[in-house]
Amino acid sequence: MYTTYAMLVLLPALAWVICSDLLYRRIHNTLVLILLALWLLLPLAALFGLGPFAALAGNGLLYQVLRALCGASIVLLVGFVLFSLGRVGAGDVKLMAVMCLWLSGLGLMTFLIVTALAGGLLALGLPLLTMLEGFCAQAWMKFGQRHPRLAIPTPMVLTEDCPQGIPYGLAIAAGAFYTLLFPIHS
Repeated sequence: MYTTYAMLVLLPALAWVICSDLLYRRIHNTLVLILLALWLLLPLAALFGLGPFAALAGNGLLYQVLRALCGASIVLLVGFVLFSLGRVGAGDVKLMAVMCLWLSGLGLMTFLIVTALAGGLLALGLPLLTMLEGFCAQAWMKFGQRHPRLAIPTPMVLTEDCPQGIPYGLAIAAGAFYTLLFPIHS
């Protein structure tokens, strides 16, 4: 039941992350906060015998929550160091931490490893990724021109401040999708 709930929440959110990071190199804090709030509802609902964690007894629930918080805290700490060194974006770090909360019961190490591998593949395919970004940005702008009332901002790829590096939200989404579709219960 937890996997179904996680998929219902995470699949649309990760689709948004892919589009937003690919076009604008931005992962919105609002999305991260919504994902955090929805995860926090799980243990709270379990206290009332509701939701996917309802079957866990008191100590089982506490163990699950502490395990998830521990994993997310470590990722947040390492991510903060990498952000301070200019290696990753703040949105990527926050999204990774909240994904660790969601995916801790399904295979946290799987998520982290697949995310790292996906990031490596994105780095190897950076020229293709740059072409894909340009194509998607052009298509998005054409859509915006057809619907001027939407006031769609120009994607980062099409501006003078064309971003360098990898939109790591794609790698995070790949790791999360893999973990959701092929969970390893530990």
